[in-house]
Parts: sequence; C-alpha cells; structure tokens
Amino acid sequence: MSTPVLRVGILGATEVLEHTFFPTLNSLPLFETTIIHAYNDHAVAVRSQQQFSIPYTTTSTDEVLHHPEVDLVLNFFPFESHEKYTIAALEAGKHVMVEAPLSLGIHGLRRIRTASKKASSPHSKSTPKIFVGCVRRYAPSYTDVFKKELASLGRIYYARCRNISGSLAHPAAREEVAINAIARGHGGDENEKVSGNGTKKAAAGLHLDGLGKDMQMHALMADIFSSTDDITPDREAFCRFLGTLGCHDLSLMREALGFPDAVANVSITDPFYSAIFHYTNPSKDALVVHGDGHPFTVMYETGVDAVPRSDAHLTVYGANKTVSLQYEMPVATHTLCKAGCVRVVVEEAGDIVQNGDGPAEGTATGVKRMEYTSLFADAYEKELLALHAYLVDGVEAKTSDGDAMMDLQMLRMIFDHYDRQCGTIRTPLG
Repeated sequence: MSTPVLRVGILGATEVLEHTFFPTLNSLPLFETTIIHAYNDHAVAVRSQQQFSIPYTTTSTDEVLHHPEVDLVLNFFPFESHEKYTIAALEAGKHVMVEAPLSLGIHGLRRIRTASKKASSPHSKSTPKIFVGCVRRYAPSYTDVFKKELASLGRIYYARCRNISGSLAHPAAREEVAINAIARGHGGDENEKVSGNGTKKAAAGLHLDGLGKDMQMHALMADIFSSTDDITPDREAFCRFLGTLGCHDLSLMREALGFPDAVANVSITDPFYSAIFHYTNPSKDALVVHGDGHPFTVMYETGVDAVPRSDAHLTVYGANKTVSLQYEMPVATHTLCKAGCVRVVVEEAGDIVQNGDGPAEGTATGVKRMEYTSLFADAYEKELLALHAYLVDGVEAKTSDGDAMMDLQMLRMIFDHYDRQCGTIRTPLG
C-alpha cells in the first residue's frame, strides 16, 4: 500500500524559508506543495513556484485556507497572527503546522485548543491536528547524541543557554527586523490574488494589513499581561523576541532540563535579554533524572547585534564532563546560501588525581574532546518526517499543542517574575 501524500498550502512564505525549509520540503515525496502565499513580498512566492514547480501562488490567505487540494497548512506568519490563522485553518478542516510559539497568551492558546477539539469532534468530516515547529529539537545531533551524553553526565553543576547573533548571521533575526518595521506601519496589505497563470483579481477573505497586525499584537499583549495599562515598548520588544528567537531556545532548554523551580532575575536592555533560572534537579519530564537534590543555576542570555556571527548553544557542566549543543545558523539571501549545522561538543577530564571533595579539587591528566555534527537540512527532514507520521499514522509528536502548553508555562514563569520585579525595583522593564 502506498504512503499517503500530504498536499500542502503555505501561508507567509519568506526569503529565508525559500532557501532553507522549502528545498527539504520539496525533496520529500511525502509532501506535495499545491499553493504558496508570501509574507509581504510576492516575489518570494513566484520564485518558489518556479523553482519547486508549485501550481499556484496567491496573495489571498483565504484561497490557501479553503483550497480543495490542500490537506495541510503551514502557518509561517509572525507569532501574533498564529492564533488567527491556525484557528481559521482548523475551521476549514485542514491540518496545521505552525512555528513555535503556538501562542504567547494563555487565553489564545486555549482558544486554539478548543478550536482543535471542535474540529476533531465526531460530527466533523475530518480530524485536523496541530503540529508545532521547533526544528532544533529534531536535529539528529540533539536527539541521537546530546540526549545520550546528557543522560550520562551525572550531577549538573551549572548550565548556560546563549543565543547572541548578528542580524546577517541569523536569518530569523534579519526577518524579525523586517517584521518589526512592518508592525510599526511600513507593511503592505493583501488586496490582490495571483493565480498560477499570473492573473490578478481582487482578493476576498482574511487580511493581514498593517492595522490588523497592530490590533492582533495589542490583543496578544493584553492577553499576556491581563491589562493594556502596562504595555510599554520594552515589554513589547521582549515579547516580540520571545515570540521569534527566544521561544526556540527556551523550548529546547525545557525539554533538556525540565521546568525550573524559580526565575531569579530578568534583565532587558533591548535588543539584549537575560534571565537566571534556579533548578533543584531535573524534573521527571527532562532528559536527566537524578535523586541527589543538588541545586544548580541556568543562565539564559540572548540578543541581536550587527556582528555577522552566531554564538548559540546550550552547555551543561558536570563534575568531569561538559556537554554543549552548538548551533551554526543557516544563512540565506539572494547572493548567499550557507548550510547551517548543529554540533555537539563533549569534553571530558582524563584521569583525575583526587585531593578534595569538590569537583574542582583534583588534577586532570588531560581532556578528551569529541564532536558530532549534523546539518540543519537533516533537522528539517526529521521534523517533516515526524509531522507526516503524526498526521497520517497517528504517531505521537513531541511538539504537539499539549507540548506548546508546557512551553507557555515556562514563559509564564518569566512574565510573572517580570511583573514582580517591575513592582519592587527600578529596572529597564518599566
């Protein structure tokens, strides 16, 4: 029996996706792209149509959502539009893959999950599902090597999660600059539809114009902070970062180490952000489970500047071994396309002459260093294979809407401390 092919409609295509995600999607026979909608740059859709032999392009979101030859909608819109278009796709009877975060607001996430349950009811003709994209969590170096090395680390003494990247080196950061400019009133609207033969006509249905984006972001901020009174530029900038780059860092950190006991501090100097997390020992849902009850601290530091490099990693320190998961982000522009990679670096102490009780009270005779590397293209492929298995074969996906709720609980810990900190000391938070 042949394997079912999922027919794909793409919402919000961008230049970076054109050079990174789409080639992998097009290479897998399990998927067939039917129609593509670009985000504020229809030239991206036209180029992708020509390169990947996509039958239709459009500037109408409605045409993608209700296309009869679409089984799966890939929602690549900015995070403030995730709720609107995910619910619309579910109501149209389509499966949805949406990039993390599914939502930054608890009420928004509940509305999405309610729509999913309603669409999957016995009275519906199909059972559409939600899959949340977080490609770092599917990288073979992470799933096959980092997990194993972390499980054998022993007691954790310290961990650091860092993602400091130049806008040139980090495609998501570069797109976030453009998205923020659009959100401040420089974006176009969707007033035309372009079919496969290039014919243009007025579009009906859902629109993502400048005013609509402003309203969506305003509603999301009110959901996050339960009020519109405290929505400052710093708060909005922080939320925008967590809604783009930051949520991917924290989602992977949460899978690897579990939930923290507390957030000790949050610092914002836009566009740089940091937080300190306190752990006792990894919780039962983490990769590492120890019964020693020893505390450790995780430093989260992140930001975007203009220096073209990517310093992104999750590093965990034990007594005699350090395990680091390092990301070299893919770069993709009209003139440059560089494949990114995910590298695991393991450093172990050699023979140790112990002369004390602590981890540093000894002398190592040498350091063993091992490296394992996989490409981001491999991570995209693993993610898409998991997506197909989830939608077609019913194989449980680790990045489901239920998992997204766990990510949001982690973000809520940050926001809650954020509010307490603002109320007691004077900080850049407001």
